[in-house]
Amino acid sequence: MRLLPLLLPLVVGCSDYSFKPAPDPNLGDTGSPGDGGTDAGDGGSTPSDTCAERSHPEEALELNPDCYVEASVGTFNPVLKWRKTTWTADPSSTNVMMAPIVVSLNDDNGDGLINQDDVPDIVVITYSSSYGTLRAMSGADGSELWNVVGQQLQLTGAVAAGDIDGDGIVEIIAPTSNQLKAFEHDGTLKWTSSSLSGHMYGTSDAPAIADLDGDGSPEVLVGKAILRADGSTRATGNQGMAGVTGNVGTVVTAADLDGDGTQEVVVGNAAYRPDGTSVFANGQQDGYVAVADFDLDGQAEIVVVNSGVVRVQTNTGAVLWTATVSGASSGYGGPPTVADFDGDGYPEVGVAARSNYTVFDTDGRKLWERTTQDASSGNTGSAVFDFEGDGVAEAVYADETKLWVFDGPDGRVKLESTEHSNATWTEYPTIADVDADGHAEIVVANTNYSTGHTGVYVFGDRDDSWRSGRKIWNQHAYSITNINDDGTIPARPDRNWLSYNNFRSGDMAAGQGGEYADLVVQITDVCTKDCDDDLLVVWVQVGNQGYLPVDGTVELVLFAMKEGGGREVLHRSDLTGLDSGLLGESIQLVVDLTDFPGVVFEDLTATIDGGNNSRASTVEECDETNNEDSWGENLCWE
Repeated sequence: MRLLPLLLPLVVGCSDYSFKPAPDPNLGDTGSPGDGGTDAGDGGSTPSDTCAERSHPEEALELNPDCYVEASVGTFNPVLKWRKTTWTADPSSTNVMMAPIVVSLNDDNGDGLINQDDVPDIVVITYSSSYGTLRAMSGADGSELWNVVGQQLQLTGAVAAGDIDGDGIVEIIAPTSNQLKAFEHDGTLKWTSSSLSGHMYGTSDAPAIADLDGDGSPEVLVGKAILRADGSTRATGNQGMAGVTGNVGTVVTAADLDGDGTQEVVVGNAAYRPDGTSVFANGQQDGYVAVADFDLDGQAEIVVVNSGVVRVQTNTGAVLWTATVSGASSGYGGPPTVADFDGDGYPEVGVAARSNYTVFDTDGRKLWERTTQDASSGNTGSAVFDFEGDGVAEAVYADETKLWVFDGPDGRVKLESTEHSNATWTEYPTIADVDADGHAEIVVANTNYSTGHTGVYVFGDRDDSWRSGRKIWNQHAYSITNINDDGTIPARPDRNWLSYNNFRSGDMAAGQGGEYADLVVQITDVCTKDCDDDLLVVWVQVGNQGYLPVDGTVELVLFAMKEGGGREVLHRSDLTGLDSGLLGESIQLVVDLTDFPGVVFEDLTATIDGGNNSRASTVEECDETNNEDSWGENLCWE
């Protein structure tokens, strides 16, 4: 992506400031240059009269053509790309009954880093008899990376992955019957928790990872237990555990339901604070959950499935509607999937049961239903993706004997593959670009149940035309913004329902129609005549040279720079209405230098939306590398 030249406003010359020198393109590669100082100002001070008021009007910006992606509709010709059915260690253990996860575990490209630039890897638990074996394989062809045996893992337990210790590489969390274990990216055991008996189900538990309080140290969740990053127990809830009593498995998630900056642990009948106390407890049945905004009011709702019933409740637990899941007897119905299946702009809910896959409309009415076969459990999940890029999502579901792909609007069968079998619990196919070829693949778990398939199968498009997917799918309760591309856990994740509004979906471009924003920032003027009065006055302009307007708020931050880094001195978090193709009028920022004794302002840098650190960005842009600007000269000290 490239930054097109800004059409700068004309500036009337005056004697008390200098025109801006050429911008410094070398701001370093560490992302936002500040240290997040909490004593930064808010731009509310009043400058003295010696720095005259200045106004730089809004101006048109030439649009960045890279921010408009021409629609290219692909084909849908699924083919089995590779399968992994045998392993060197514990060779009899070949059954997989969990949703495979996709993360990067080794340095494939030789740059000394393990991140999103490498070929992704797939992690599963396999089983044959008493305990599960943790396995990692390359997403390119299924070649083995490592195998971990003898850790007494749940046969059908799921795993989650993310960087929990801040070393820049993911760790893997796997359940035993009453504990969680963490493994390094190479399979080395990192820690074992204390007993969590009574707080997790013990079979088919699916852990999750989230930085609940945004302190940079993620929590590990399972059932109603909240663990610290070192495996010690932080708290436990006293209501549900995001599972189905009397059946199997827990699938917990986390979300900032009330927008206060702290994520809650979400179960079927309650939400827990990081200390385990309940935000609400509504007395309903527990169940499998998903989070989305169904009425598009900006507030999250919670979908719960249990005992053949799907219900939607508010973020405080009030039930909005319930509907019966056809073909689901008492105790049945799998974890819900949320997406805009029919393209009407509102999300729908997909639920699998014993004999049907059903999509419910936003208000609970049945949109469509297709016959499937899952009499062994009736608790399987599903995933969603727009493979062809035609704006229509497909539902991907695997029952006991077939891999299905249904057309989102009407359930038309697009794939009915018999290259699959599974005894089924809560697993589902996951969707990611596992071989780094620029196209999404479907990763499917198999057990030798009916037609003899075992291990992991990867399906792709015969014509290599499917849209690109992310290279990561890190846990069962996956919602895009819960994990960064490099496997780090966001401290303050974007609330997924405000950007993508889906759950268990890999569709990054939902609702954007090929158009993207591209935020830019320009330090237009600096007045230093008030430096003797301990005031520095700066004028900044913010623009959007992308095709997509930005309606939400974005953050503008000003840093005092010196050799080796920067210090945040001022921030604004109330900028809204960044229209396409417009450089906004100048914003006056006043820095009270007495708030920063001893700080030498060798230069100034302004950042918008997290600067060039894409992990701190809340706006999806076509170019994340042009969100910073430097003034380029010493200030207030000669």
